[in-house]
Amino acid sequence: MFLQVDYFNLLITIGLTVATVLVGYVSGVLIRRLILYVLTRVGFDEWFKKFAIGKAILRSGYSASEFFGLITSWIIYLTSFLLALTILTSSLNLITLSDTLYTIVSVYIVGFIKAFLIIITGFILTDTFIGYIYKSSELRSEIRLLTTVAEYLRIMIYLAVIVFALEQGGLSVHSLNILLVPIIWGLTIAMLIIILSQVIQQVAGK
Repeated sequence: MFLQVDYFNLLITIGLTVATVLVGYVSGVLIRRLILYVLTRVGFDEWFKKFAIGKAILRSGYSASEFFGLITSWIIYLTSFLLALTILTSSLNLITLSDTLYTIVSVYIVGFIKAFLIIITGFILTDTFIGYIYKSSELRSEIRLLTTVAEYLRIMIYLAVIVFALEQGGLSVHSLNILLVPIIWGLTIAMLIIILSQVIQQVAGK
């Protein structure tokens, strides 16, 4: 009777595991198609191409709607697969492995989603801000100077957004901050040199 109960529980566990994977797969496929349909209908692809990140995604061979649908579906696939493994390992009393899998889902996957959304939103807002800088002047000489400053600001804000996103996603950014210090100083010096050379060229041209 004891073995029968064990086999019965094992069958239930395997059934729940398989069902979790299947539900996750079907949900991922349906949500991917829904995202693709909705974003395409509202003209999201054309709007998103105005931003640098949208152009980068387009160069990778995906439209914005395809990209976001693909990312969402793979998050669902991975989450359902890890949850299925969590159910299986928990029923087999592999508590350490089960807790580790649950931590991956609750901390790292959720953290990735938060970081991804922050990066996308931050890059869009950054490009919008830089666009206003370019529109603030119509003189060609001023635009040449503004281009250097604007692109420098774009890179600096991008870096700030990435660091903030990773931090909010639950990752330690202490080592990253140390690595970014010389890069930021190098970019700052390069920007100052470019601006100084442009000013000298304008003065000499007059």
